[in-house]
Amino acid sequence: MRNDCSVKCASCFNLSGVEWFRLLALLVVGIWHPLLAQDPPPALDLSGEVAVVYNPDFAQSRELAEYYAHKRGISADRLIALPCPLEDAMTRQQYDELIRKPLFEAFVRKGWWRLGEQEIHDPVSGRTLPAMTVAESAVRVVVLMRGIPFQIQRSTQNPKNTQEDEASVDSELSLLGLPRQPIAGALRNPYFKQDMRFQMYQGTPGLLLVGRLDGPDADTVKRMIDDSLLAETEGLRGRAVIDLAQKTGAYQEGEDWLIRSTLLFREKGIPVYVDKSEAVIPEHWPLPDTAFYFGWYTTNASGALASPSFRFQPGAIACHLHSFSGAALRSPDRHWVGPLLKQGAAAALGNVFEPYLSLTVHFDVLNQRLLEGYTLAEAAWNATPVLSWMNVVCGDPLYRPYARGPGAVMGEGRDRDYALYQGTALRYPGNDSRALKQALTELAESRNKPHLLELTALLSASEGKEAEAIELLEHALSLYVIAGDKARAQLYQAILYQEENRPADAKAALKKLLTDPDQTKLPAAQAASVIYDKIP
Repeated sequence: MRNDCSVKCASCFNLSGVEWFRLLALLVVGIWHPLLAQDPPPALDLSGEVAVVYNPDFAQSRELAEYYAHKRGISADRLIALPCPLEDAMTRQQYDELIRKPLFEAFVRKGWWRLGEQEIHDPVSGRTLPAMTVAESAVRVVVLMRGIPFQIQRSTQNPKNTQEDEASVDSELSLLGLPRQPIAGALRNPYFKQDMRFQMYQGTPGLLLVGRLDGPDADTVKRMIDDSLLAETEGLRGRAVIDLAQKTGAYQEGEDWLIRSTLLFREKGIPVYVDKSEAVIPEHWPLPDTAFYFGWYTTNASGALASPSFRFQPGAIACHLHSFSGAALRSPDRHWVGPLLKQGAAAALGNVFEPYLSLTVHFDVLNQRLLEGYTLAEAAWNATPVLSWMNVVCGDPLYRPYARGPGAVMGEGRDRDYALYQGTALRYPGNDSRALKQALTELAESRNKPHLLELTALLSASEGKEAEAIELLEHALSLYVIAGDKARAQLYQAILYQEENRPADAKAALKKLLTDPDQTKLPAAQAASVIYDKIP
């Protein structure tokens, strides 16, 4: 992961010598009106402004496109077939000839883009030139189905820093309707951090939100579609998992995104498990009901999230920040995006090459927008500072996990525990959580819900109040009857004891787990054994 950056200025249009592309040059006027704060934002329907692109030469690509269109109520004329190579990567020439030009021509031919003449200044020649621009657009979202390549290969070997021209197909397509730029480097994203839903944003009518329904296999893609719709209907319930790496210096920015995401989840009443160690969360570590995962910093999926016993909540959104995290997104065990999807995530974000840290998706902005009710595509691109770069958004771009607002659906079983926690947390806002924890404890005791006590312990632990968290977990242990719940609470206690510099107490908690016949065969016991052996 590189940490320096240099991007092209969005006003530096390169129109000279590009006669065909003058037809699609779009004047970036940068005019917008802020959307009044609402919770949730208005239920803007983007399904009528979607283009679904598939590769007819790739097995099941058309089938998946039709499946998605049916599930989302997208008309058949919105499906576009683009024959492409079967490989993950393509050359820049192949991209231009097989994707960029035919897709633009299709948008114009179908009447989705209405062009109008504008006077545009050409900084190369210094002249003002007439050009046809996108005056109105009836397509705002592009969905790339499994089978469309996702990498555009580098044209020049060993380029200078900031002159790299490799990119994701997805990021390049997002600026299909913007003025042509030199392909080296990155282009500023005009939608970055704009405080409004995309349909309200009028600054660049030709800007596209690009999402990708892709992954290790066709069944995974169908499950991603189904889980997104299920979560929209029944609510996305569960925990957020934040895996810090204790990075400093040039990498502090990434750590800050994770810390701010923790605070955002807490403010919205979503319990957060925070791993504060430098290494990834250990293998077989119990992470039940994971609805959000954000962490870093290893090359390939490993640790708890790669364990056979782990499974995400339906509708979960996940991202592991690392160079090339999305470079093998169709592999179930290479890098991160593919494995995260294979483990049940509905959406995973990544990088198909090695980016600069500051130009990757900003986790805190992404999570803020998701919690405000934005779609996955809106949130992801609102959190991405540049275009013509290396990022991919794997998941249904129309997926809106908080379309009904936080706490809108109660659910049953453990889902109800999360709803109770969230509802209580929203009634006690602010940095002082003492009243909230008192209310949660009383609610847990009155309803005999030790799981609520555990969630309250996670809140204390995320605040750095380890002793308080240990006490709450002890209270939960006195009420838990299921072996898996007991094992999880004891493991969490052991880590908190270590953070308190109480190794003897940590070993005692682990020994209880390892000597309980009901717990020794659980996956958590393997994690406990490894940790026990490392404690002096």
